[in-house]
Amino acid sequence: MGKLFGAGLVVVTLAMTLVFAHSRVFGQAAKSADPIFGRWVMDQTKSVNNRGGDHATFPTQHVRILAPEGDGLRNTLANSPTSSPTYSYSGKFDGKDYPDSRTPGRDQTLAHWHLAPDVIVRLQKTDGQTSEWVIYTVSSDGKVFTSISWAPSNPELQDVQVFTRAN
Repeated sequence: MGKLFGAGLVVVTLAMTLVFAHSRVFGQAAKSADPIFGRWVMDQTKSVNNRGGDHATFPTQHVRILAPEGDGLRNTLANSPTSSPTYSYSGKFDGKDYPDSRTPGRDQTLAHWHLAPDVIVRLQKTDGQTSEWVIYTVSSDGKVFTSISWAPSNPELQDVQVFTRAN
């Protein structure tokens, strides 16, 4: 029953995301004042690494920095507050597939939509097939950032990363 509810929640979330994406065509332009942008530090007690189905905690306190860049964003991730970035890439908010600079030599692309000042959706494709969905949201008070990601092959196995604003 829990798996069905989780899968249903993913389907409803994805459907709503697609409705917003199609109704707004390309979404919104990035503004530095949008609450989704900033430096975010993971709350490991509220985050769950569930891609393996084991509801594990994340072994390190990730730091994510989202910043407006041109007509899109710069997304930077470090595995701890004191480590160098694991990756940093830019993406446009036009819903088009662009090569994923995190995986040179692989046929992997990323597409991004900025649906509202507090919502970004990312689609990853590998070998032309959807391999991951990610939804980034910010709480109404702008203090909590959440990243929910899943692979379409196992939508019930979602990673949930909860961050607090660090700047």
